[in-house]
Amino acid sequence: MEFKCHSCNKSFNSEESLSQHNASKHKPVKSKKAGFRKYLVSGLVVLIIAFLSLTVYSSMQGPGDYDNFAKCLSEKGAVIYGNDFCQYTNKQLNFFGKSKKYLNYVKCFDNKQLCDEKNIMVTPTWEINGKMYEQVQSFDVLSALTGCEV
Repeated sequence: MEFKCHSCNKSFNSEESLSQHNASKHKPVKSKKAGFRKYLVSGLVVLIIAFLSLTVYSSMQGPGDYDNFAKCLSEKGAVIYGNDFCQYTNKQLNFFGKSKKYLNYVKCFDNKQLCDEKNIMVTPTWEINGKMYEQVQSFDVLSALTGCEV
C-alpha cells in the first residue's frame, strides 16, 4: 500500500514514514482560536497587573494614619536620633508608617558630630524638651511627654 503526502505529493511505503515526514517537513497549522486565546489571556494578565499597580500606588499617596501626631511632635521640637541600619530605630519609625516623613529624624551615621555632642549612645533616642529618652517609646509615652494627641 502506498501513502501520499497531501502537501507535497511524495509517496511513502508506510503510514509511519508518512507521519515522520509530516512531523519534520510540514509544521502543524495552529488554529486561530488558539492564537486568540493566547492574546486574550495575555491582555487579561496585563489588565490585572495594571489594576493592582494603580491600587497600590493610590493607597500609598493617601495620608498616613499618624500624620497629625507626627506633625505635632515636630512642632513641639521632638527629635529622634537613630540609624537606618538599627532594627530598633526602624521599629520606632515603622510605628508611624507613612507619617514618619513628618518626624524630625537625625541619622547619626550622617551626623556623627551632632550625635557625639548630644552624647547619643543608644538608638533610637528621643530628645524632648531638652531631655533624652533612649530606646523605642510607645505613642502613649510620646504623647504624655509632648502633650500631642495620638
